[in-house]
Amino acid sequence: MNRRQFINYSGASFALLGGAYLFNSLLQLKTPERENVGNQIKGLDDGLLDLIYLASLAPSGHNTQPWTVRIIDSNHWIIGIDLARCLTVVDPENREALLSIGAFLENLIVAARVKGYDVDVKVVAKHSKDRDVLDIKLYKGNGSSNFDVKKIRLRRTVRNNLLNDQLSREDIQFLIGKNSDSIYYARESKEGNYLAEGTLLANKSQVYRDTAQEELAKWIRWSNRDSRQYRNGLTPEAMEIEGIAKWYVKNFYSRQSVLENRFREETIKKVGEQVAAGSGWLLITSKDSSIPELIGTGRKLQRVWLEARDKRIAIHPMTQMIEEEVIGNQMASFLGISEKIQFLLRIGYCNDYPQPVSPRMLLANIIL
Repeated sequence: MNRRQFINYSGASFALLGGAYLFNSLLQLKTPERENVGNQIKGLDDGLLDLIYLASLAPSGHNTQPWTVRIIDSNHWIIGIDLARCLTVVDPENREALLSIGAFLENLIVAARVKGYDVDVKVVAKHSKDRDVLDIKLYKGNGSSNFDVKKIRLRRTVRNNLLNDQLSREDIQFLIGKNSDSIYYARESKEGNYLAEGTLLANKSQVYRDTAQEELAKWIRWSNRDSRQYRNGLTPEAMEIEGIAKWYVKNFYSRQSVLENRFREETIKKVGEQVAAGSGWLLITSKDSSIPELIGTGRKLQRVWLEARDKRIAIHPMTQMIEEEVIGNQMASFLGISEKIQFLLRIGYCNDYPQPVSPRMLLANIIL
């Protein structure tokens, strides 16, 4: 369908469908609150269930939400990975899944401290494909944190409308912290231009590789019905598709649409617009890609992300350069980085920080 056909078709459709149907299609979905489970799940009281819900608001690739929680007893849990919710094409060694488990853990620890718990954590996974990753024990501490858990609820990825304003020295220091494992490059620097060009190139590589595109298609929830059914994946809201375009894709797009050349071309065009905007790029490294290092690096990112909204700093993970091994190795060489690059994030201020919109899985589907 070309542009003129779409305009004619959509105009006729508005007249036929009426206002109520159109309103429902344009309705902005929001990240759902924790479901009312009524009876306890696996002997967990409402406060402990809330800890798991807050932890589940962590980021993950394609919003697959790969985490599981197996209850040994009310204060002893095993945090694991559901291999069916891993990205086997772009993340074959579960590197990104383990980083997401780290972000999940950070949310859990922060929220637990607010409720007066200390958390004992032991890494039990020996291999990246192990289902059991962390052994968690909660016990009552001597006090409670005054952290505002609203920051966990409001964290989100922001893809569009990043400003080109330079970051303040204070905010750059906030992003990189006191350690040498985070590096910031301004957008207009030599390194920033390289990362923009490399991200576009890596996206082209994935978009025109059918296996990667098919994996992406599997995780897009075009309709409100699919979003409510699966409660994970990428929705038009999460991809920041707005207005008439959102109505159209919700009603007429399918998995097959993602495999069509037009969609691939539009994706590359959009990525080109994105990498040209923002303040710069943040890299987060680790000394190696061992499981403890990946968990710790995921926690580091989440600590920054939970505070970013208050500073109006938008964070957009663009990991394609890392996922494409040849391009990733060239990146490390060009930048002179000997450590393992684990995150590549596009950074920028935004005037209107949007509300979170990613669907979240039911606790009954997370807790084993």
